[in-house]
Amino acid sequence: MKTQKIIKKTVLKESIKVYDFTVKDDHHYILENGVLSHNSYVPTKDLGGGNGIKYAASNIIMLSKSKDKTDEGIVGNFIKCTNYKNRFVKENMHVQTRLNYTSGLSRYYGLTDLAIEYNIFKKVSTRVELPDGTKAFEKNIDEDPEKYFTKDILDKLDVEIQKGFKYGQGS
Repeated sequence: MKTQKIIKKTVLKESIKVYDFTVKDDHHYILENGVLSHNSYVPTKDLGGGNGIKYAASNIIMLSKSKDKTDEGIVGNFIKCTNYKNRFVKENMHVQTRLNYTSGLSRYYGLTDLAIEYNIFKKVSTRVELPDGTKAFEKNIDEDPEKYFTKDILDKLDVEIQKGFKYGQGS
């Protein structure tokens, strides 16, 4: 690999020390571990590295996060995944998941809201009514999701979610 000479260094944001190093002619590099490196980083909602990555990639998922706080302090993150580009599902759709520092990714996070949205569960006052007619508080469902999200419920959710996210599957 040839060595490039840095021809200009600019401080973009003094408060967080973000620098822009300009290298003549070359603007990005694909490193051996598959990481795309670019000359400059400016936090934006758009992709860095030029337009090439937008055209070459089959799927682009933009991630953002917020802190999951409880009385104990920060216990994890909520990760929002926005479908920036995809050849199989609708673009600009997003899902949010929960990453707990102790237990890892939550398999059931957000499913109660989706089940209510797709009329699999019904919201009745402060409780959730299940298809068999029983009622439970959302907190109880979140504490023991395997009891409430049976294979039958998960299959129904899968069918409804595909209608909402996949091309040509609209209701």
